[in-house]
Amino acid sequence: MKEGVRNVTDDAALRLYRALVRHDPAAAISVVERVRADGVQQAALFDSLFTPAMAILGGSWADGSINEYTFTQASVVADQIMSFVTPPRSAGDTGIAVLIGSMHRDLHDIDKNIVAATLREAGHRVVDLGSDVRPADFLHRAEETGARIVIVCAQMVSTARAVLRVQEMFLSAGRNDLVLLVSGGPFVADERLAREVRADGVVRGAESAMRLVARAALERLAEGRP
Repeated sequence: MKEGVRNVTDDAALRLYRALVRHDPAAAISVVERVRADGVQQAALFDSLFTPAMAILGGSWADGSINEYTFTQASVVADQIMSFVTPPRSAGDTGIAVLIGSMHRDLHDIDKNIVAATLREAGHRVVDLGSDVRPADFLHRAEETGARIVIVCAQMVSTARAVLRVQEMFLSAGRNDLVLLVSGGPFVADERLAREVRADGVVRGAESAMRLVARAALERLAEGRP
């Protein structure tokens, strides 16, 4: 948004951010409901309210305005209110199952939640494993659900490097048909990390996730299986 141009959701995004850092889901939902009552459609809530609030949250954590505990608990509240801001599905079921989760020992899930919501809106069958997911769980849930596209999120260098264990587990189980995508600041900042963990692609945001999943569906899942 251009400097000096404001609308109701600018202030609302700040109010939502404040409710999140207070760890107050009721107040957060109240902000959402007030914005909806002011005429913002459900389809616009995610982009105009939730995403800006998450950007404020991420920036506050990055510049030290809030500590790790506050950030983590705010993320939990953000996850709790996700259904209130998620756009109604605008596309039919694609039949493509996508598994997503944050790496073991990584509790950051804001980017994961945004990517998951975007893929759901596009009609993909998203299985969100949450945060702190062990490598074996990615493999087991892929086998249980039939998902063949796996997105592993990591926001710390240590957990980003650990994604290699996920790929090694896939290969040791003979699952070289699984598409491994990675997401998170360390991978965006240093593309070599993605090569080190043998990832098939780097998710750089919601639009990037859409493109990569579509490409994987065309190139690796052409036979039509989930």
